[in-house]
Amino acid sequence: MYLGRLAEVAPTRVLFEAPKHPYTQLLLAALPQLDTRGRDKSPITGEIPSPLDPPSGCTFHPRCPHANERCKAEKPELSAQPDGSQVACHAVQERRIPVLFHPVAPSART
Repeated sequence: MYLGRLAEVAPTRVLFEAPKHPYTQLLLAALPQLDTRGRDKSPITGEIPSPLDPPSGCTFHPRCPHANERCKAEKPELSAQPDGSQVACHAVQERRIPVLFHPVAPSART
């Protein structure tokens, strides 16, 4: 969820191994890991918008590295993905964004 709207819904394994929404990807990239060699951590840029006066269109667009004019004007709806997830993102629907892969540790897969 971002500002009270669902951004991505997925089975746990799918969400952690292949997050699709830019917000989900950035959140998972910020998770602490024991082995951080060669891995840059960068915070989500921009200021958090007011939930009392959210931005038009996609509420994440002011902080999203993949936002375009459609994102600023049109609110994305959840759309079903082949892996069983649902994502509310124009960039994902238009295939403008790469899906990042975050393997889950074997002990976490049980």
